[in-house]
Amino acid sequence: MNIGEILRFGGVGGIATLVHMAVGTGLITIGVAPLLANIGAFLVAFGVSFLGHHKITFAANGRNPRRAFLRFALVALIGFAINESLLALLLWISPLAPQIALLISTACAAASTYILSRNWAFASQSDDN
Repeated sequence: MNIGEILRFGGVGGIATLVHMAVGTGLITIGVAPLLANIGAFLVAFGVSFLGHHKITFAANGRNPRRAFLRFALVALIGFAINESLLALLLWISPLAPQIALLISTACAAASTYILSRNWAFASQSDDN
């Protein structure tokens, strides 16, 4: 792990998170239920995230794009499960506005996504041996 990689991950993740928040908040604002809005936001942000991490964050690892995509899709689904579960819990037990609950749940899923992305989804080809 190096600081440049962490900064690139944070930059790409930050952009993907902003996309997620913009789409999710926009959908909530027009009346879409928060949990459904979060699914739409996830799908849009997933594309941004994969392309950014594959082309920028972990570009030097030499991972086959198809294999990285499949692995990252699983990583993203795990992160989304954490995000959606925490969002549902916050909506159920707290008086937070749905937009704030969405921000908290999205932020909490980022650490697991980084760890799994770095150590598995985008790991160098030699790490598979």
